[in-house]
Amino acid sequence: MHQYKIKEIINNTFDLKPFLNLLSTRMEKQKRLLYPFLLRFFISAFVIISTIWGIKYAWYSTTDLNIFNASPSTFSFNTPSWVTDRFSNDIKHVSSLNEYYGMYENNLTQKISDAYGGIVLIKKVDSIKRIFPNKLNIKLVLRKPTAVVKSGRNAYLVDDDGILLPKEYYILPNEEYDSPYIQNNRPARLPLYGSEWNDKGVKAGIELIKFLRTNNVHNIFKILAVDVSNVCKKRTTGKSDIILWTENNTQIRWGCSPLCNEPNELSDEEKLQNLLSIAKSEGTNLKRMDYVDVRWKKPLGKRWAKADGINEIKEDR
Repeated sequence: MHQYKIKEIINNTFDLKPFLNLLSTRMEKQKRLLYPFLLRFFISAFVIISTIWGIKYAWYSTTDLNIFNASPSTFSFNTPSWVTDRFSNDIKHVSSLNEYYGMYENNLTQKISDAYGGIVLIKKVDSIKRIFPNKLNIKLVLRKPTAVVKSGRNAYLVDDDGILLPKEYYILPNEEYDSPYIQNNRPARLPLYGSEWNDKGVKAGIELIKFLRTNNVHNIFKILAVDVSNVCKKRTTGKSDIILWTENNTQIRWGCSPLCNEPNELSDEEKLQNLLSIAKSEGTNLKRMDYVDVRWKKPLGKRWAKADGINEIKEDR
């Protein structure tokens, strides 16, 4: 019985030979068909890859030529009339700039913006325009001074946000921002350039000057200075926190700033109406007035003492 099974297995083995022969024949046939296809595929792939590489190499080789490299020394800027020539020169020599930039460089505008992002005078980079083959035109939004702050013999420049600015880059004198000036004899500690001046007097002065300029009050009444030395000092003497000084040395007692949140304080608009009501009888030059006080519902005023020694006239409005 055991011998019979061995023979059966041998016979079955011999029966697989025709199948294996057929399989081998078909595989040979498939190889003959597949090899030319694979050969053509690899040749085509090689040609495509070589072409792409060649194009990229030619592109990078061309764009890397010196003619397509922009140096910061060739940058041009649309700068306003109130900055000095020194700024236009120094802005091209910022240490964070590269020696040159490729005109086709990736993220070119972002790299330039990052380089200028930490400069005190620059608020933001508005636009960067490529001028081929190797120039960049850069439009910057600069911090513009709002006012000059005077303390003793020192003078400082601040913008709308109370940021301290370096004077050497701005044209002085300049009527756009140094008239009227802010007088502060007791300012808080001076910050670093580019930092906000944390002083309520300075901030109050900036806001008031913006209001005066919007309504052209400083020109109408010839206001030279806004004294904010006593802003938010919690004075109990009845003295005015803010005093405006005219060219005729007349005081305009303006009162408290909205920053101090004083109860029952008139608004700046109401104080302006009081000032205009006095100007109707005294004129906008206020040359006969020692002071006018616009802090109250009914404004007050006092004329200068007469030159012949007669007692000065005091007049309520």
